[in-house]
Amino acid sequence: MWNYFASILVMGLFAGCSNDTLTGDDSDGDLNGSKDAVYMNVSVQLPAGGGIGARSETKPEGGSTDGEEMGKDYENKVGEVLLVLATIDDKFIAQSIVEETDNAIKVLPSSSFNTTKKISKSTLANYYSKNTDPNKDLVNDKIHVYVFCNPTEALKNTIAKAQEGSVDWVNESAEITKEVWAENKFLMSNAIIAEKKLPKKLEYWDDYTAESNAFDLSGRNNYGSDKEVDNSRTGAIKVERSVARFDFKDGSRNNNTYDVVKQEGNTIMQIQLQKIALVNMSKNFYYLRRVSSTGLDADCDMCGVETATNYVVDTDAEYKNGDNIDINSYKDHFDYCLGAVVDGTWKIDQNARAQWDVHDIAKILADNAEKDEYKDKEYKIWRYVTENTIPGALKQRQGITTGIVFKGKMIVPESAPETSLTKALAKVTGESMKDDILYTYLTNIYVTWKEVRAAALRPEANKEFYKAVFGVPENAEEICVEEVGNDGKVTKPAVYSKDINSPDYLWNAWHEENNHANINDMKYWEKFRAAAVNSLFTIYQSSKEGDDPAGYYCYYFYWVRHNDNVNNGIMGPMEFAVVRNNVYKLAVTKIDRLGHPRISDNDPDPVDPEDPDEKGDVYLTLSVEVLPWVVRVNNIEF
Repeated sequence: MWNYFASILVMGLFAGCSNDTLTGDDSDGDLNGSKDAVYMNVSVQLPAGGGIGARSETKPEGGSTDGEEMGKDYENKVGEVLLVLATIDDKFIAQSIVEETDNAIKVLPSSSFNTTKKISKSTLANYYSKNTDPNKDLVNDKIHVYVFCNPTEALKNTIAKAQEGSVDWVNESAEITKEVWAENKFLMSNAIIAEKKLPKKLEYWDDYTAESNAFDLSGRNNYGSDKEVDNSRTGAIKVERSVARFDFKDGSRNNNTYDVVKQEGNTIMQIQLQKIALVNMSKNFYYLRRVSSTGLDADCDMCGVETATNYVVDTDAEYKNGDNIDINSYKDHFDYCLGAVVDGTWKIDQNARAQWDVHDIAKILADNAEKDEYKDKEYKIWRYVTENTIPGALKQRQGITTGIVFKGKMIVPESAPETSLTKALAKVTGESMKDDILYTYLTNIYVTWKEVRAAALRPEANKEFYKAVFGVPENAEEICVEEVGNDGKVTKPAVYSKDINSPDYLWNAWHEENNHANINDMKYWEKFRAAAVNSLFTIYQSSKEGDDPAGYYCYYFYWVRHNDNVNNGIMGPMEFAVVRNNVYKLAVTKIDRLGHPRISDNDPDPVDPEDPDEKGDVYLTLSVEVLPWVVRVNNIEF
């Protein structure tokens, strides 16, 4: 979370305005008259890091997070405040708004500000009349005070309806809009419950009829008298931003380029990350953070502290807690959905990629891009994201977790020796069925199926690899590769497997039989592809999509960690999540294998929405540090 106690912030310094009367049940009508006015002062402590109850257990070396994210001035400025008074069980009492004025903004040497509110004594009289004992004392003088900085129009409308008694305001949520992270207008709300006291008797309010002697919701009032009300112990009302922030830096130290394929000690292929995309961002958020032991709404604590054993509760917790979530429902809960449903089938394809929030990495990291204020100045601010949490460790699945997708291009380093792979990458045209097709099996990469079968026929070849290529053929002794003489003529034709279910037999039927007559018949290709993928081959075909140049591309998927339990394969509570008022600092530190192919049908291990967020196969290492806007740094390895 952003630090609550440090840095010079740009914010609004508020005084009473013409429209700042605290309103509730109006029984008088003369709410602005001087005889009816009393005043209330509230202190607000802004977020800047060191958050309340922040638990961050991720940094590159493991262990606790160190450092704080101070935030930008435009992330900390306050131009308007909505104040809500509620009973101890959060029933609405009254509201008030102080709006920014031309002379209200100044730089202050602290992260707190005060605002003085004019309140109708008639409004208070109405509340006291319903909640006092025969001695005219309040039955319970404790209240909850809520502060919303830079409230949106939707929030103001919600509170107006609460004043009318038509909504359960404290449990209201909203659909996300960019209004909540607009520059200089970040929506903020209580970080913790602010419990305050009111004077025991209505007539005691006669002591607070001047702005210079306002009732202090954060200090001592009428000290030493029988009218004393002490609100100093709870101090200023602490607020936090309603969204999180993602920052990114080049973790390769080499233009986002990583060595992936070596031959005889020489790097012959690299992956260059070129694009980054956000997927599965929650559409809705609560105005007020809440926590519970189960991650569900039942028995949740409003503005409660996140601990090592509880969960921050999301607006659609019950939905995420369900089993067998309908694939058609993801779009109702998330923007930038990971997959698309076409003809009843969920998959990641061109339709899905069109849904993602895609950015060019080079633009994010450009010299003129906004830097953060963290100790590592190489991080650049990418974008803001809504809260997304999942109840129960085992419910953390890829279809409902906020994730980041990286698009990588296979490139040849300048010093690489010439090989079949480097030649294939150099001559690429983007025509996927005409360019060489790449195949990987375990940790090996092959150019064309002919290289695959040649490798499988070597004496040292693994038996499982041989079976993956040829199946169980009747003509095992006869299978061979094509031999060509020095004059380029075939001296010995290739012999293919007679196992009709093997990839080798089906490749021959598609590519070679009848002098390439079936090469453009996609049904033959589909049969071969299905057999190859079923034998655990990953297939990479060239492409030329949109404004991307022709090339061989692959994708890396990363599910954002909030609290890493440093136990790969076992998911912990809130391990995969995005929580408000945190900065997640992302850096891909390692890639040592190819990512998922562009075409899901070419992938023996395609991303599935029901897959758990933490799996045994790791394609990329990403460091995630979550420090106390709080900042969280994710180092990613693939």
